[in-house]
Amino acid sequence: MKTLFFDCFSGISGDMILGTLIDLGVDEKRLTRELEKLHVGGYSITFSKKITSGIVGTDADVKLIEARPCSNHHQGDHDHCQVHHHDHSGSRNLADCVSIIEKSGLSDEVKTHAIRVFEEVARAEAHVHGKPVDQVHFHEIGAIDSIVDIVGTFIGLELLGVEKIYASPLHDGNGYITCAHGIMPVPVPAVAQMLASSERPIPYIQEDIPTELITPTGMAIIKTIASGFGKIPQMDVQAIGYGTGKRETGRMNALRGMLGESMDEHESDQTILLEANIDNQNGEQLGYTMNRLLSEGALDVFFTPIYMKKNRPATMLSVLSKPESKQKMIHIILAETTTLGIRTFECPRSTMNREFLTVRTKFGPVQVKHAFLDDIEKYSPEFDDCARLAISHKVPLAKVCEAAQKSILDRDWEQKSESVITE
Repeated sequence: MKTLFFDCFSGISGDMILGTLIDLGVDEKRLTRELEKLHVGGYSITFSKKITSGIVGTDADVKLIEARPCSNHHQGDHDHCQVHHHDHSGSRNLADCVSIIEKSGLSDEVKTHAIRVFEEVARAEAHVHGKPVDQVHFHEIGAIDSIVDIVGTFIGLELLGVEKIYASPLHDGNGYITCAHGIMPVPVPAVAQMLASSERPIPYIQEDIPTELITPTGMAIIKTIASGFGKIPQMDVQAIGYGTGKRETGRMNALRGMLGESMDEHESDQTILLEANIDNQNGEQLGYTMNRLLSEGALDVFFTPIYMKKNRPATMLSVLSKPESKQKMIHIILAETTTLGIRTFECPRSTMNREFLTVRTKFGPVQVKHAFLDDIEKYSPEFDDCARLAISHKVPLAKVCEAAQKSILDRDWEQKSESVITE
């Protein structure tokens, strides 16, 4: 799988993403031709080599024709500039931006992803300013240059054939910046709200650099495209690219992109393992805890008999969950058990592709979990279906299971699902 990892050690902005993609091999002329399908004018775009801390990268520069020069030179030097140029004013609402994108001649995939970014910003701005989404006007991100950055990003990703994207923790500066609404703290309110509204953890680190490193454009893009945040995934790195920032920060100011192939051909994703040792709670209460964790989204819950200090018999509770469910699982464990602490481990897992099938048996239909990868196939009749049929027909459970296995061997399918299981 073609995989791209964004190393955000010096923040992220729209022009830095665009520069990184060019540095990774996107053809400048082809990207520019694709951008012409937006059918908007009032801008020019140039790509040039720039050295930061001795490392050469690509600087993407979108200039507005007849735009008022911006007095603020931030990470992406147009994200916080109010533009004044006839129909190319920076004050647009979500509908304006969506209309520009939908009327373009771009691919459906580029349109879909670009619109998602604008919707992400609109929700954040609406929350910050206490307005309905359709009444929010984008003073910065609605400018043509930001539209070019966002749409150009997805054009570049499409041209590179990227299938999966990951990112490092996001590094930001501190202090204050000046934007259309006045002097604002770093992170600016829109960026802070995008962090707070995320359903999954987005690691955020503030550096001792007195300026903004993460712009609203950069934050919205990486939040909507990244499958996960953290360490670089296991991959065969084939190319490195750098997109340079616009100001001197006293250290290397660039976004690094690492492009390659995932080393595992089968699906791999991230899970969290939570563990707690419990030596003073009865089995009924632990059973209740297990059921509650599973009903709230845990991928698996299991108990291991252990001995603790002074040779006390105890139970180790283990819970597997998705990263976005981590805090909910921790809260349940602390609320329902006597433990005072929980160990947390990151557990990447590799899984087979899975789907549900239904087979016909003489007792009735039985749902079957089908796992497959290359030439490997596994079938498992659903216990609840077999148990239900055994009770209704007043026959031993083993007879129903045997009938289901025979139907699997005979390929006597009744129905095949179109969705793949992810748990």
